[in-house]
Amino acid sequence: MELRLHRLFFCGRASLVAASPRQSLWHLAVSVAVACGVGICAVFASEGLAADQFFATHPVCPIHIELSPPNLASLRVEGRKYVRANVRAQGEVFHDVGLHLKGATGSFRPTDDKPSLTLDFDRFVSGQNFGGLTKIHLNNSVEDASYLKEQIGSELFRGAQIPVPRAAHARVELNGRPLGFYVLKEGFTESFIARHFKRADGNLYDPEGGHDVDQRLKRILGRDSEDDQTALKRLAAAAVEPDLRRRWEHLRAALDMDRFLTFMAVEVMIGHWDGYGLGRNNFRIYHDAAADKIVFLPSGMDQIFSKADLPWKPKLRGLVARAVMETSEGRQQYAARFKELFETLFSDERLTNRVNQFLAELRPFLRTDELGTIRREAAELCAQIHAREISLRNQMSEPEPAFPDFKHGLAPLNGWNKVDEPAGGGMQEATTPERKAALHIVAGPKTSASWRTSIRLNPGRYRFRGEAKANGVSPLPFGENHGARLRVAGRANQSSELTGTRDWQKLEVDFEVSATNTEIVLMCELRASAGEAWFDQESLVIVRLP
Repeated sequence: MELRLHRLFFCGRASLVAASPRQSLWHLAVSVAVACGVGICAVFASEGLAADQFFATHPVCPIHIELSPPNLASLRVEGRKYVRANVRAQGEVFHDVGLHLKGATGSFRPTDDKPSLTLDFDRFVSGQNFGGLTKIHLNNSVEDASYLKEQIGSELFRGAQIPVPRAAHARVELNGRPLGFYVLKEGFTESFIARHFKRADGNLYDPEGGHDVDQRLKRILGRDSEDDQTALKRLAAAAVEPDLRRRWEHLRAALDMDRFLTFMAVEVMIGHWDGYGLGRNNFRIYHDAAADKIVFLPSGMDQIFSKADLPWKPKLRGLVARAVMETSEGRQQYAARFKELFETLFSDERLTNRVNQFLAELRPFLRTDELGTIRREAAELCAQIHAREISLRNQMSEPEPAFPDFKHGLAPLNGWNKVDEPAGGGMQEATTPERKAALHIVAGPKTSASWRTSIRLNPGRYRFRGEAKANGVSPLPFGENHGARLRVAGRANQSSELTGTRDWQKLEVDFEVSATNTEIVLMCELRASAGEAWFDQESLVIVRLP
């Protein structure tokens, strides 16, 4: 399928579509309608112009919430259970709105702090909606002090034609107590589904607890029985099919492969390490009943762009993402899609212009102290976007990893690159007093640095082996792993660890490869708060085990 990418949201340059926000949303709705085969009238009938107007013209919405003492007490005991609330917003009062607390381990806050909230307007009053929306989420954004990552990530996914909820901002008050500034997101509702798919009666699933398609998922929308997870089971069976040719055929039959390749590429491009492919956490799954195929939808993008050097072909956690990338067809099509999206969609200048435009829109609604903080965080976000673009361009310009040249089951390793060079420390190729050519890491106060190289391997058992020594290596005051070690990226196994002062020691780590032409990243790593480590380059080899 030919990609039809839309840049209309990135309006920082004269070369882009010059349109008002409302016109841009209208054109986007038309584009989605054409892409999904939905009539324009159906798009607007399902959601209504009110919601489009809301997101186009209300960057910060004051929302006042009133809870009765019993309902407030109920939230303190069981925060994720819906209670009834009265809500005043946009000059209207909404009665009996369903409300509960939301958020994961890092972002969850209790009622008496700054809680993230879900407001379900028609949970107790059928047909009640807020600006055309039946459900919204109010995110406290404690993991994104810029309050802008959700909007930037959403617009990138929309530009790639992946359905994603829209985002704005709100200032929230609870029982007269100001809670502060929030990110406002539309919910995954039937009206959202109807805007993007021919049929809105398919099942929509929430992973809840990090579950994947091979586990029971919570159905949050749909007409089928909650116990009917036939489409998920079909996809799970395809993902574990051992014959890779048959796997590819079965995956294509069960999964909207074109959308999934785009979904996976954008997740990696923006460093969405807490999404499906990398984290198996923030995502939704929709069974498109018209096509009888599974579609993955993005969610929870408050921590994107934080890992500039994330590989563009990373080790993936999501079962379906791994299954696709283990096939030769999947790897080839992912690489082609990633490069196409990167060149067409990802521009540091365009994205940073958009960040600055958002900031300018928010400025009149922010207190002085809020503005200073958000402006600093927005500048940091721009720096992260810039660093990500540089890293991706450098990565994609590098030659593809080669198969090792095994002789008698042994192959040397070279092409080492430094990653996460520590502040207050350093990394260099050096000659030791014993005249060994070594990879040298000097720790700073918080060091998790490594030398890395990539190779390709076919199925089999392998050993990554080498010699290292340490001088005055002090463990970090946090985390489980410390010292100098050898590691295979994305694998649980690792070598023994060197801390303190240790002379040359042999380190080794065994691992297995199950798919042909698998890219493996090997790491000489130091995690420490002080000290230095050397890794003897000549001793670093890969061994093919019988």
